[in-house]
Amino acid sequence: MPNARTTFAEIRQEITDKGAALNDIHGARQAIRGHTSVPASGPLLAALAPGHRAFKLLAHGDSWFDYPLGTDLIDCLHSNHGHTIVNIAVAGSTLNDEAYGSVPREMWGLPLGPLQSDDPSRIAELVHRIGVEKPQGLLLSAGGNDVAGDEFFSFLNNAQSGLSAVNANVVEAVVSQTFLTAYEFMIEHALTAAKDAGITMPIFVHGYDYPWPDGRGVIAFLGWRVGPWFDPTFSAKNYPNSNPADLKRRHDILVPFIKAVNDMQVALEQKYLGSLFHVDLTGTLQTKDDWANELHPNNAGFAALAAKFDAALQSHIPLASPAGTKSPTQGPS
Repeated sequence: MPNARTTFAEIRQEITDKGAALNDIHGARQAIRGHTSVPASGPLLAALAPGHRAFKLLAHGDSWFDYPLGTDLIDCLHSNHGHTIVNIAVAGSTLNDEAYGSVPREMWGLPLGPLQSDDPSRIAELVHRIGVEKPQGLLLSAGGNDVAGDEFFSFLNNAQSGLSAVNANVVEAVVSQTFLTAYEFMIEHALTAAKDAGITMPIFVHGYDYPWPDGRGVIAFLGWRVGPWFDPTFSAKNYPNSNPADLKRRHDILVPFIKAVNDMQVALEQKYLGSLFHVDLTGTLQTKDDWANELHPNNAGFAALAAKFDAALQSHIPLASPAGTKSPTQGPS
């Protein structure tokens, strides 16, 4: 029989039982990387375009929101666009982690502490922070790590099999069922938390851009490495990377994966019409030079993506803040 889905009442009870732990973990994270939760400087706001508004936001996600080795989307939204953002994203998170997992313990600003059986869940953390922060918008980044790394192996058919490169049946089943259900779980509980807090809080999601699987990882040291995420599977399944044409073929094979995630989010936008908005980032990063590695844009790439995110925020966050006050750069309404 199907498993019982966690209810909002159960999440509220978990917050009651583990609120102190949630606050301790959040305090440790903020002490290390809480700079985006501090309002941007006056000179930055003065330099923004007339009519530009700066918002108080909450971010929940993966390394596109938490990239320790460079800037990320959240850094750019804060530094380039003036938004104040409480960031509970954790690099390396899968969609499963974000929807159903436990809050990672922090050590030196990294999620290195061992998990314990009584650790609070990340959905409880999300609901709790919505109630505490009362953000004007929620940013969600999830799914990239679920089709990369070891997970990518089952999605790709061998080049010598005579089959299409992409195992379309597996991609369709995973994205339209597992991904969709996890997203709905987070979205519905987040919207309920916003209603419970008496705020209007549109949610913004994105489906990444098309990567270049050229074998570049983040770091390698004494046998320990992070990435690459696609090259090992491509190599194992006989897709070489010997010339630009080989790399372009690999790149094109990944397009249906990214498209499937974006299409799923567009469907969610229609389901939660007016409450959830899909930010289309595809086509922003045109070449491999826009990427720092197989999974992360470089600083300029993240800045370009953040500009698209900011445009969506400006268009879809209501003119009045939840408390009826005006945003720092908002003119008369």
